[in-house]
Amino acid sequence: MPPSSPPKAVAVEVVPAQPTEADRAAIAHLSARAGKPLPEIAYLVKIRLETIPEATAQGWALYIGDFRVPKYWAYKHGIYFKVFDSHFFEDHRGQPLRLSQNGTDFTETGLKLAVPHLDVRQLTKQVAKLPLQDDALK
Repeated sequence: MPPSSPPKAVAVEVVPAQPTEADRAAIAHLSARAGKPLPEIAYLVKIRLETIPEATAQGWALYIGDFRVPKYWAYKHGIYFKVFDSHFFEDHRGQPLRLSQNGTDFTETGLKLAVPHLDVRQLTKQVAKLPLQDDALK
């Protein structure tokens, strides 16, 4: 079966949101592993697609530079993944968003991960005022 055409990514946006219960467990685990507390904030990295591709047996892996995003989900306008440590954005600043079906051949989206302006202290104080993830994905 020939490979499918990659989806066309047209925009990337980072939205801080309230964590779900499962996110809180992941944040607690990452905090323990890092030996430092992480704020209870889920950063949704939303990648808007021109059209949503049909599900196939041969899916596309998402990469930021050489880092493979381990898990992403679909939403109405594209795909998104979650980040729990804001240092991720510094570590991957300006790196290209790429897609691959085999981990060797890559399709460049033309988009790069920008570092959003995040006042983590302010966000931490106002977590309850951040949008719920369902609202942020509308």
